[in-house]
Amino acid sequence: MSASAHHTIMTDPLRLLRHAVAEHSLPTMLSSADPSGPVAEDIATATHLIFPADSSVPPLPLSTPTRFVRKAGPNTAGGAIDLRAAFFCWLCRDENVAQYIALCGEKDVVNLTFLERASLVTWLEGADEQSDYIVADSGAAAATAQALSEPKAATATSKIATAESAEMKAAAKVKRPVDPRLERTYAIERVLVNRNTVLRGIKQTDFSYVRKEAMESFIRSHHRSASGAQAARQRGAPYNTSQRGPSAVTAPAPLSGPSTKRRDPIILLSPSASSLLTMSNIKDFLERGVYVTAPPSASAVNIQMINRTSNRLGQVRFVVVDSCERFKPDYWDRVVAVFTTGQAWQFKLYKWHNPHELFQRVKGFCVTFSGDPVPESARAWNVDIVQIDKVHRFRDRETVEGLWDVLEKWMEARGWSGRGKSAS
Repeated sequence: MSASAHHTIMTDPLRLLRHAVAEHSLPTMLSSADPSGPVAEDIATATHLIFPADSSVPPLPLSTPTRFVRKAGPNTAGGAIDLRAAFFCWLCRDENVAQYIALCGEKDVVNLTFLERASLVTWLEGADEQSDYIVADSGAAAATAQALSEPKAATATSKIATAESAEMKAAAKVKRPVDPRLERTYAIERVLVNRNTVLRGIKQTDFSYVRKEAMESFIRSHHRSASGAQAARQRGAPYNTSQRGPSAVTAPAPLSGPSTKRRDPIILLSPSASSLLTMSNIKDFLERGVYVTAPPSASAVNIQMINRTSNRLGQVRFVVVDSCERFKPDYWDRVVAVFTTGQAWQFKLYKWHNPHELFQRVKGFCVTFSGDPVPESARAWNVDIVQIDKVHRFRDRETVEGLWDVLEKWMEARGWSGRGKSAS
């Protein structure tokens, strides 16, 4: 096999990546084009990839376009994806859809749809020889044909022929004329998807809040029934105990005092994977005053209740969430604090997208380890920097009380002290 033919075949980014996966030797991310340069730990800062399995290939820029072409859709821009998006898709092959989208937003990488991602991963791991999104490489097919015609490289030729036979057949196949009726049928054809995609969409939805609301409704109905029975006994009137539900009380006693429905203040956490405070450790931190390292996997809990008693606010229950997707418009009046890692993409779904406007209306906090650099964006915003000691856990209580002191002063200045004390 000639050197030019081998070079043509083995410089295609997708083919190199597939070969590296097959050899169990993933490429290394670099911060420059120098093969001996520093290794990049984060794909957001990396600029090149070097393939150990193919030492003759120089480092390829991550911006190199590939043969994986996306189809244009209502929410998708068509065109070829770069090597960065293809490599990151393989690195995140075990992540679920929600985690993959969040990581792509955090690393500023183009995220693929469910079908595109599944097709690319299947092709890279060798489970499928063809993909609807990967166009045939005419240069590679010609080089493979040249290699097959050379009699002196039987061993190398057999390996290349096995990998390229499917693409050669696709490139050599002559297109037959298509019946116009078939073309009209193909135009309205829909891609079949599995039941999980149809039922859940691109993100898995947690419906546990429906069960909670139904339980609260049942408890309120039970209390109204008990109140109606007690009022009937006091009046000496008969009460039908066989009735159940809201219809059992025809004239409930009027409620006295303020509304029984508490408007608890809301704290929003950052959904970033690099955030020190997540839904799995926020309760330990704010209630117990102890920082616990968050597990690497995403927490199944999507809401936490934090009970706080202070001299300024009295007894207040805070609602902590890391997403505002199910927010009603009036919920934003209850948001008192936002934890951020300094990444502006966190505020895309917020009522106030501009960080400067957001932190004029709510209190902002950026939590880092002591000694770690503070994001420059967080310094520019109106947020308080909270630093956690990496080793000494006995200092966590002091850090948490300082955070609560700042937040409670901010809430007291905006009239939350009366609400908290009346609700206690």
